[in-house]
Amino acid sequence: MESANIVARDGKSMALIPEGEFIMGCDEFDNEGPPHKVNLPSYYIDIYPVTNAEYKIYMDKTSAFAPRFWKDMSVPAGFENHPVHSISWFEAVMYAEWAGKGLPSEAEWEKAARGTDGRRWPWGNQFDEANALVWDRGEFAMTAAVDAHPGGTSPFGVYEMAGNVEEWTADWYDAYPGSKSHSNAFGKKFRALRGGSSFFTQNHARCAYRCFTRPEDSGLPGLVGCGFRGVMQSSR
Repeated sequence: MESANIVARDGKSMALIPEGEFIMGCDEFDNEGPPHKVNLPSYYIDIYPVTNAEYKIYMDKTSAFAPRFWKDMSVPAGFENHPVHSISWFEAVMYAEWAGKGLPSEAEWEKAARGTDGRRWPWGNQFDEANALVWDRGEFAMTAAVDAHPGGTSPFGVYEMAGNVEEWTADWYDAYPGSKSHSNAFGKKFRALRGGSSFFTQNHARCAYRCFTRPEDSGLPGLVGCGFRGVMQSSR
């Protein structure tokens, strides 16, 4: 029998996402549809996004570069438990591989965020400003601690999947099967991002919302950039 939670090589707790179907996508924007059922094998996902303190440990062990928003090789004081950001897709992949993981596919990310009932946000269908750091709140904070919004956890107990920092996925940004949506951005050009951030509104924080950027990008100077969390396949 699989454990509900495990601790990975990098010391991060991971939640079990059970095998089975969930509803992926929605009809709100063309690039999010059509809603469709996806059946995934069981897997584990980081309960929290990778923090600055955790990324610093990785840097010390691998001689990796510091994130763009750090002023030097040290974590900005007071931000140890905030999600690391301004990380390129390639850097996120390298951390994940060092930790014995990978980046989540869009499907893995979305199932972990919304569960199996097609909800709009991880906690339900009504937005609650207390559950996510987004532009609507008027705080204009760059990031918040990864455990700052316990009311915003997903049905599987995963934190910060709405707002705070956008998160890299493993996938190229492309149309879903059966979609009639067309975009010059589709194809092997951009990597898909999920979750919204403090720079975007609540609409971007919806579980089905899709964004994208070039894999070498990490965000604009002075703004919150891209973060990430890892996944690991279960032993089944």
